[in-house]
Parts: sequence; C-alpha cells; structure tokens
Amino acid sequence: MRPLGIRVNTLCPTFVHTPLIEETLTNPDRLALIEEKVTPGRIGEVEDIIGEVLYLASDAPALLTGSSLRADGGWAAG
Repeated sequence: MRPLGIRVNTLCPTFVHTPLIEETLTNPDRLALIEEKVTPGRIGEVEDIIGEVLYLASDAPALLTGSSLRADGGWAAG
C-alpha cells in the first residue's frame, strides 16, 4: 500500500429517489424517459445502492483503485 493508503473509486448510480430529483420526478415526460431507459423500469431507492457503498467502504476491494462502479440499472448499456 502507498504511504497514505488512499484509494479513489466512484459509485455511479442511476436516478435515485432523493429530494435532489423531486422536480425531475414531477415531470411525467422525464419520469417516463428514465423508467424506459433503466432495466428495472423504476427509479432507484437509496436502499438499492447500500450494498455497493458498503463494498467500496470496506476492505474487500483492497486492490480496486481508480475504478467506477456503475449501479445505473442499465442506463449506460442502453
């Protein structure tokens, strides 16, 4: 491990139901576009990304650095 022991990884989730996207969710056209593009067909919930957050915060990905973990419901594959 490097002297500072710093790893940098990112979590890239799809739209997750939080107060930050309330305005988007109230627009039926935008909501329909999002639900159409993600494989589960729904907006993500905070509980949907807890596993990924716990994984990145743990020691399990000790050799993972400089990576982006996509939890986007298939958005990028679209």
